Amino acid sequence: MKLVIRSSLILVGSIPALGHLEELSLLQLRATGLSSSEERGEPLASDNRSVFGTAFKHTKHGIVAAALGYQKCGTTMMSDTLKLHPDVIKVGAKELHYLAGPEAMFHCQRAGSAASPEEFYQDCFEGQSPMLGQALLDFTPSYGIPQYLQSFKANVEALQKKGALFRFVAVLREPAQRAVSSMGMKRKNNEGNYGNMTNEELDMELWRKLDNHELGNGVSRFLTDGEYVNSLEGWLEKFEKHDLLVINNAALNDVVTWQRIYKHLGLAVPSDKDIEEMLTKTNANYQALQALKYKEANTEPYEAAGWLMKKLREHYAPYDKRLWKLLDVSPWW
Repeated sequence: MKLVIRSSLILVGSIPALGHLEELSLLQLRATGLSSSEERGEPLASDNRSVFGTAFKHTKHGIVAAALGYQKCGTTMMSDTLKLHPDVIKVGAKELHYLAGPEAMFHCQRAGSAASPEEFYQDCFEGQSPMLGQALLDFTPSYGIPQYLQSFKANVEALQKKGALFRFVAVLREPAQRAVSSMGMKRKNNEGNYGNMTNEELDMELWRKLDNHELGNGVSRFLTDGEYVNSLEGWLEKFEKHDLLVINNAALNDVVTWQRIYKHLGLAVPSDKDIEEMLTKTNANYQALQALKYKEANTEPYEAAGWLMKKLREHYAPYDKRLWKLLDVSPWW
């Protein structure tokens, strides 16, 4: 039996306020929000930028929006942009890991399942609960990992039965690029032996992981995170399609995509101009932060060799084929 989740959005973290948007009242924003047909929760028309999901109207109180990840797919950009919306509550960490179960790490006051929504808000959001039309965010990549799905479903179901409202989003990026970006992040963050590796050494390390993965000699999240269809198939066995919005990472700078995101999360939809300003602000902040991190690490972005990109894309091709069938879309990459 599938679990039908009602919507709740939680936005975590903070970002410098955007001057023009900061002056808008909530009333002005809500005036451009959901239409009467969307208030009924009708499906959002597929536009090959994103699929599934429905326009949502709050019926009791605010929501918690949980992202299914995946790492290096754009969840930071999405959460930072959402933080600029006045109806998103800016408390807590970006990644809480709370709903994944006791085997996952936590960024909350207590590691364990909350007995009530109020306890959940107290543990993870400084006691703030979302009012009608507001949202909280939890963008935790581990929520998209199959091994945590059962715990995630159980924790969400328990909180939903006590009145919490949830909505879900998943951002997908071309998987070969995602794997390379994940490897590059290890070098940038000076993790383990990766910090001093050259591009050529990173190529060989990622190729070894791919070879072992295909031979069944070891599972690496560098690779499995990009096999999106495996986790989405499992997720859709537990939840309903209309609770999940699946987004193409390449469309995250499109105004139309953001209109769909706001509607799915039950947030008032800003004007096109305000959305463009928010995206400009988010991208500028992100690029400046990444430049600083690379400077501090005394390294450059990792660019994989052509032969390795070819091998990675050959590996992901059958998974992508299944993914397009599941999503019922023409290929996104």
